[in-house]
Amino acid sequence: MTNKNIETNNETTDNKVEQIIENKEARIEILNNTATTEIELEKQADDVVIGKKDLNTKITKKNVFEVLNAEGGSNRAVVDRSIARKLRYAANKKRPKDEFIDMKNSENAIIEVKNVSKYYLSGNIVTRVLKNVSLTINKGEFVMIFGKSGGGKSTLLNLISGLDRPSCGHVVVCDKNLPYLSDLKLTLFRREHVSFIFQNYNLLQNLNGYDNVETGSYLQKDKNKKLDIHQLFTDFDMDDVKNKLPSQMSGGQQQRISILRALAKNAELIFADEPTGALDEKTSEIVLSYLYEINKKYGITIVMVTHDPEIEPIADKVFFVKNGKIDKIKYNKNPIHPKQLKTSEY
Repeated sequence: MTNKNIETNNETTDNKVEQIIENKEARIEILNNTATTEIELEKQADDVVIGKKDLNTKITKKNVFEVLNAEGGSNRAVVDRSIARKLRYAANKKRPKDEFIDMKNSENAIIEVKNVSKYYLSGNIVTRVLKNVSLTINKGEFVMIFGKSGGGKSTLLNLISGLDRPSCGHVVVCDKNLPYLSDLKLTLFRREHVSFIFQNYNLLQNLNGYDNVETGSYLQKDKNKKLDIHQLFTDFDMDDVKNKLPSQMSGGQQQRISILRALAKNAELIFADEPTGALDEKTSEIVLSYLYEINKKYGITIVMVTHDPEIEPIADKVFFVKNGKIDKIKYNKNPIHPKQLKTSEY
């Protein structure tokens, strides 16, 4: 097919799209060169939340996500190529300086999320995963983010931990407005303030238990904050795996080592993404007990993602995420120890 024919086909497709939307008396325009049939075009037109005629004059590389968020009623959009280019440019850039760059946390708060939305771009399809989310987490709280798969809970965790950037809104953590930080400063922020616990452990296979935990301590540059690693193993009854390689440990033992590694860093925040997802019930109870006791003994703020509703009573606060929004918030005035879960009538 010649270039001339391709251009003709694209023009025909564009004309069909405009005609379809005009017939629907919609105010939004879609230009999608990948759709080839009228049925496909009509189906995609139903999902459109942003177009060209009435918005393009307002859209720049700096404000494209804000305009999309303000105009969008759907969680999915098909955008024209010029807007897609601006979205790609803006997606992973630090926010330009404005009056919010020095925003600090409110008193007692360590994490504040304000009107945050998150979009992902694939080709010229834009999907909104979070919409206008706001929440506050106070210092020393044990918090759970609960929801079904695909609801946006892991995306939210990535945003508040500095692993990803929001498309709109503010994420203020430890007095830093994260969207305004460069990639280097985000890395330094995570190194200084954050520890992670992952579902797949992420242990170094050539190091024994003690040395894996010690890697967390290396990241703590303040000598006054360094913890006695030998004492940690003793306190949490883990001396028997101190000299074992990860390949010689059970899944539960590896997860407990990853928790001690996070604790050894002695950061203000620990983020845990489904830490019990691959563990049996008994081992999960042990791991949750570790997290609970770390929170109570050391006052470290813990934010944990889970899809298990039975463990909600151990947290101070539970955010229920549904379809990219905070559906409800549950406060536990008297959180219980994980060992009490089976006997509790909560």
